[in-house]
This record gives sequence, C-alpha cells and structure tokens, in this order.
Amino acid sequence: MKIAVVHNINQSGVIYRFGILNKEMYFRNEIDSFIDTLQNNGHMVQEFDGDKFLFKNLESFLPVIRNGYTPEGLVFNLAYGIQGNSRYTHIPAMLELAGIPYTGSGPLTHSIALDKEMTKRILLQAGIPTPAFIVIQQDAKLDGLQLKGLKYPLIIKPKSEAGSFGISVVESENELIQNIASTLKEYNQDLVVEEYLDGRELNVGLLGNGNSVEAFKPVEIDFNETGDKFQSATGKKDGSYGHICPANIPENLTKKLQEIAKQTFLLLKCCDYARVDFRLDAEMNPYVLEINSMAAIHEKGSYFHGAKKAGFDYRGMINRMVEVAVIRYKKP
Repeated sequence: MKIAVVHNINQSGVIYRFGILNKEMYFRNEIDSFIDTLQNNGHMVQEFDGDKFLFKNLESFLPVIRNGYTPEGLVFNLAYGIQGNSRYTHIPAMLELAGIPYTGSGPLTHSIALDKEMTKRILLQAGIPTPAFIVIQQDAKLDGLQLKGLKYPLIIKPKSEAGSFGISVVESENELIQNIASTLKEYNQDLVVEEYLDGRELNVGLLGNGNSVEAFKPVEIDFNETGDKFQSATGKKDGSYGHICPANIPENLTKKLQEIAKQTFLLLKCCDYARVDFRLDAEMNPYVLEINSMAAIHEKGSYFHGAKKAGFDYRGMINRMVEVAVIRYKKP
C-alpha cells in the first residue's frame, strides 16, 4: 500500500501568519523511525508537509481511490496543524474535501478535543466525571474574579492548547490573578481554570473503532521525584517522567478507567486511536482531564507503553493502526 506520512515540521507553507501558532510537532528522528516502521511493514512510503501545497503533492503520489473498494493508499496523519484555534482539523478537513482516506479522527472530533471547555461540557452532560471549572475569557475583568465555588489549589490551562503548554498550578488569589494575566498575554486565548486534584495521574490508550475498540491497561505517570505536580511541556520534552504499566491499582479501578475511556472515545466519535488522561482524587475516584485525539505515538510515549502491555511491538502497533483505518473505509 502507498502511505503518505503528513507532518508539520516545516511550518512555512502558509499564505499568511494569522492566529495562534502551533507548538506541537513530532521530532525529525521520531518521523524517521515511523517511516522506517511502515516501510518494514511492506508499504511504499513518502512524507509530505501538511501545508498549502498538500493537494498537489498527494495527487502525484497516491493511487486513485475508488468508492466502494478497499483503499490502496492513504494518509497517515501526524500533522498537528500550523496555526489557528482548530489546527488539528485542517489536514483531515482538506483530505475529506479531496476524497483521500486518512488515519485518525475527523475534523469534528479534533475540534472538540482541542477545545478543553467544550470537551468538559460534553463530558458533564454525559455524566462522565471531570474536575469542576470556570472559563476566563480574554477580555475578562480580573478584579473581583468569581470562582463559583472552586477550591484551591487551581490549575490554569489555555483553552485550545495541548502538550501541557501554558499550564500552571496556583495556591492563592494573588498567584491566580498573576498567572491568568501572564498566560492570557502569552497565549492570546480564553483559559480554563479547574480544581487541581492532588492524586495519581493515569491514562488509557485506545485502538480500533466503534464498540470493538480496545482499551489498553492504564499507564501511570511517574514524576520521578521531580517535584512536579503535573506534566509540564518541558518535562515531556526532556523525558523527565517515567511510565508504569500496568498501573499498580485495584482491578476494579482498572476496569472503571477502561470503561470511562471507551465511553469518552465513543462520545466524541474518535476514530482509530486516542488517549484519555485521568487524575485520581484522594478517595481514588477518577476524573477525565482530557482526551487526546492526536495522541503521540512515538516509541517513548505513554500510548506505546500501553500498547506494549497489550502485546504490540512498535511495528505491530503501527500496522494495526493502518489496518483499522482501512477497515473503516472499506465498504461492505
């Protein structure tokens, strides 16, 4: 099969710079390893930048896709987008317009998953636990800020960022106001402020589609005596945190995390793969922090740790992702 690997390492292929610039991308060595894996699985692989030239470049590489037939080529989407609030959606939307099959979730799912406020509102409506929160708009008056019953410590998050960018934990009103002001200035977007749960952090990877989606064993984040209260963008980049899989938790909690992860995956209409992040409270009750519809799938990430415990080596995991995407597009 011909597989076009689309990424966003080169971010120059736009007409204008406008809106929120993306900070997420795979590193060069991670993409090279990924391409080698696909080639070792017998695929013909070529990489492309996810930019304004993508249509023309893909048309010269991918075979004609015939409706009603098993795809003989597809895009493996590793592109987080270049800019904008809904940057995860850009490549999937372009591919749907062009009629090209691709791995991973569609524009609707990515749009919701990247928006922390919308994700939490949908989770709450479905009865899925998530920490209590408020939204701070860009033009909010910070004097006399109403917390609506939220209790310290609180965690501040840019509304449409991922990868732990811009996150901070505060213990007092002075800290809260200062950090809100600095984060609004740096990220130029609304913020989510939620109650910080001082418990263990875990995640569950998912692979597949529909009711047959497989939920991996929970992975616990080991902060390795860093003193960090949460995963920071710097800590992730530096590999400061460890991964424990399966997490040393009771079996009934394992099953509960897997069930909530599946429910979240289906609720947001995810496709092929994703990862749901959790935090436990003092009574070991799980709360969904977010769903990563573009979960990192390199060999050092949480997702692959869960996949290994499920019996996949890296080559097998990537091959399975291609398989479930092809099956999804195959017509009966």
